[in-house]
Amino acid sequence: MSRRQLPMPADAGALLAQIPAEFVDDGCSNSPDSWMGFRLAPYCRIHDWRHCTRAHAAGVMTDGAKVAAAYELGRFIKAVLPFRWRWVGWMYRSVILFAAGWGSWDSCGPERPKGANAEQRAAGLCRHSMPRPGWMV
Repeated sequence: MSRRQLPMPADAGALLAQIPAEFVDDGCSNSPDSWMGFRLAPYCRIHDWRHCTRAHAAGVMTDGAKVAAAYELGRFIKAVLPFRWRWVGWMYRSVILFAAGWGSWDSCGPERPKGANAEQRAAGLCRHSMPRPGWMV
């Protein structure tokens, strides 16, 4: 049986184009980067981008933005999977909302950002290799 991934949603492609090449993500973290041969890593990259404090303007890392990021990930995953596998998008969203993702949200702060290695910290970067923005003093 051949696996045909549905086209990437246009808004996902636009978001991926906005993420700087130097941004480091860890794929889908503790979840598979693919499901039954379907690639999910690009959507997890967007989700990691949404979680990086240094990638956004001051004051936008709200609880509402966190929930929206989880729903967005689920929507993207459902959009690229065949109908019978769309529950996977719901599963990723639900796990993020209810079991994971909370500790990494808004954690790329000014001092000792969570998960940054010694080399990144010495260079003033977070775990995503993003520099401290001007507003983060």
